Amino acid sequence: MIRLTDGTQLWTTASGAGPPIVLCHGGPGLWDYLGPLAALLDDAFTVIRFDQRGCGRSTDRGGGRFTIAQAVDDLDQVRAAYGVDRWGVVGHSWGAELALRYAVRSPDRVTGVAYVAGVGAGDGFRDRYIAERQRRLGADLSRWTELADRRRGPAEEREWCLLQWRPDFSPGPAAAGHAAALWATRPPDAEVNVAASQQLWAERRSEDLLTLAAGLFLPVTMLLGADDPRPWQATDSLLAALPQGDRIVFDAAGHAPWVEQPAAVRDAILTALAP
Repeated sequence: MIRLTDGTQLWTTASGAGPPIVLCHGGPGLWDYLGPLAALLDDAFTVIRFDQRGCGRSTDRGGGRFTIAQAVDDLDQVRAAYGVDRWGVVGHSWGAELALRYAVRSPDRVTGVAYVAGVGAGDGFRDRYIAERQRRLGADLSRWTELADRRRGPAEEREWCLLQWRPDFSPGPAAAGHAAALWATRPPDAEVNVAASQQLWAERRSEDLLTLAAGLFLPVTMLLGADDPRPWQATDSLLAALPQGDRIVFDAAGHAPWVEQPAAVRDAILTALAP
């Protein structure tokens, strides 16, 4: 546990050896589920992971108010606690945006960014995402809707999450197993931090990400799945804004491309964050 300046305690862990990198989980409001990605990388890097403020095993002394500036500062306090001068930053989904915003604020602390399955600037992805998620849920859509609209007990929470996450993977018989494996990363009794999710997502609109990206002179590699229900083309404008941006789209991979294309994603991150 790392104690932050306001008394918040963040759960962290590190594995491997080599140049340091940090993995930022998504949500916002989820826990660290990136152990399988760390396992692909920790023969080449020292891989640091953490539960974000108020998520998973981490506490929140901020009074239940979550801001992007706070999340960025928390990340830098993790860096300092580990005695790291500069590191590569890997972010997934919401964590991809956190990684990018952190690099904008602290470019002298970042060697490069791997932007994994981010949704680009703004909410232009949303309508296509919702339509595709509904299509992939098929006959289970009515059950997902029923569970989404009311309070859920523990068993129903698991059921709802598995239905919510299954469409994130490439359509096919393996998708349900991948969703169950994601649920298995959940710390005991952890719940999605809905306040963090709502507040951080809303605050994305407070600063224009394209303007921020245009001033970031660091290598940023986008790693996206062709089968992600969030259309990878939504990152077009962000890619165009980045002075040193690159993009790789993996076939037969969804919102967590390292799950379905582990070797290709490993190689891409090794190249993106090579010292």
